[in-house]
Amino acid sequence: MAERELPADYGKITPESIERMRGRIGVRQPGIPAWYREAHQDSMRHFAWSFGDDNPLFGDPDYGKDSRWGTIIGSPFYVANLHQPVAPPIPAEVRAKTRGALAGLHEFHAGSEFHFYRPVVPGDQAFSARWITDVNGKTSTFGGGRSVERNMVEYIEAADGSPIKRERMWFIHTEREAARKSGSEKKKTPKPSYTAEEIEQIEAEILQEQRRGAEPRYWDDVEVGESIGHVTKGPMTVTDVIAGHIGRGPGHYAWGPLELAARGRQRHPGFYTRNEFGGWDVTQRVHWDAEYAQAIGAANAYDYGTMRLNWLGHLLTNWMGDDGWIRRLRCEFRKFNYVGDVSRLTGSVTAKNDDGTVEVGISCVNQRGEDTCPATATIALPTRAGGNPALPQPDEWVAVR
Repeated sequence: MAERELPADYGKITPESIERMRGRIGVRQPGIPAWYREAHQDSMRHFAWSFGDDNPLFGDPDYGKDSRWGTIIGSPFYVANLHQPVAPPIPAEVRAKTRGALAGLHEFHAGSEFHFYRPVVPGDQAFSARWITDVNGKTSTFGGGRSVERNMVEYIEAADGSPIKRERMWFIHTEREAARKSGSEKKKTPKPSYTAEEIEQIEAEILQEQRRGAEPRYWDDVEVGESIGHVTKGPMTVTDVIAGHIGRGPGHYAWGPLELAARGRQRHPGFYTRNEFGGWDVTQRVHWDAEYAQAIGAANAYDYGTMRLNWLGHLLTNWMGDDGWIRRLRCEFRKFNYVGDVSRLTGSVTAKNDDGTVEVGISCVNQRGEDTCPATATIALPTRAGGNPALPQPDEWVAVR
């Protein structure tokens, strides 16, 4: 099969390439097929386990039937692997005008803000629509001075049209070669090492995690300033990264092994580079191939933003209990989270609202003292007078189908 022709500015940030990407603003993106076509108790359990959460609300039907939901429910970000993209073919003139926009660049998930409207339950199907909202050139130390920020929005609804989730997300693109030459991360990030005693202490922290579970956490009893507990993750291993893929599938570009990889490269040639054997492999291997990650300027293989998203969800659902509801979550991925790093997620209540919700602030601090993923959230809790919180309605919504 003939190679697809790459644009002249492949792998480079140019005004022309940025302008081509702006041609996609407001155009629905086709996306990739869902990893799960229908919510099922097994995939719901496997997904939660894949980031270390064995909360029975997310996988034990006998436990779930006694909850306020009457069933198990998906952990907060399970729906990200369930939704089918709904979009017409990109118009030929738009495709021609935007072909090769920002091709061959690194892409980093820099942050997201989520609004959740109802839980996913077994048997659910979901559908989504997403599009770019803005594209802007920026500066980047890691990217050798230049980068591009691409903003997107996504709506996910159930088969009956009821809203499930709305997300605003932003990504940073940098030049691979510029990032490699800059090498800023390798220069300033020491390789972690732990004594046996330190590992024992970390494991003790992990095992001290507390889950509220079926005992209601009433809004009435919460005080501003109180802790929302802790979740400790790490030292992160490549096994943890692979476990994440077991739960959520391949993710970006729907890459696969062997013949599936060969076909995938025909669709997205810019997503593949030569490996040490001279063969092709996905650039996504920065998440498990330390040598390749270092070759592009990182200090080591590193996690996905979605891993820390699920860790945030783990912390919040532990604290709020089975009856609570995450209405909003906003986070920023400010630092790499490398294989070998320990992440300690903690937070506190920053405000109480009259509608039965509380605001919380969250940090995700590594062993170097860096907050790699600061976040805020709005949590709806049961009240002694009103019982369980009602599910919110979107203040604005775009029908997916």
